[in-house]
Amino acid sequence: MAGIILAAGMSTRMGQLKQLLPLGGRAAIEWIAEVVGRRLDEVVVVLGHRAAEIAPVLAAYPVRWVINADYQTGMLSSMQCGVRAVDRTADYLICLGDQPRLSGAVVEQVLQARKQIGAGIIIPTANGKRGHPVLIRNTYRAKILGLPLDVGLNAVTRGHPEDTCELPVAEAAILTDMDTPADYQRELAHWPE
Repeated sequence: MAGIILAAGMSTRMGQLKQLLPLGGRAAIEWIAEVVGRRLDEVVVVLGHRAAEIAPVLAAYPVRWVINADYQTGMLSSMQCGVRAVDRTADYLICLGDQPRLSGAVVEQVLQARKQIGAGIIIPTANGKRGHPVLIRNTYRAKILGLPLDVGLNAVTRGHPEDTCELPVAEAAILTDMDTPADYQRELAHWPE
């Protein structure tokens, strides 16, 4: 099982580098690196935009980083970069680099479901909506790597309903990431100073 944390984006709507925004005394990306790194043997953080600024804060965590040279083409290129970087036989736990309230409990629920459910795709849901982290089994490796960049990962995550399990979880934070300054203010409200 390999964790892939997608953190290569340009933070255009945020107006500043969201991976390094401070929350509770740490950079946002650190919370995700800790939660996922603690639970999986292999975790890669896919960096791109301003990678040299983000990489040093990851040094304290059990993760490694890779550079997506094509990060400007969108998130699918980062996903493909992450898939190429991890063990060829691993399943993938796909996490967003701007979802700092990702909890260990949710990660554990998704990993436990993998052991109990034969589905190739496991997607946590809250209030009937799909969130992250998404688990995709290795059987989709070739399909992910073969997707054209203008299609997106939804071709996999929405394209196989017969092989998809939607896993209800109690935490609505699986639905929220940080794209705008208003999102960041919302996240700040959840962190003690």
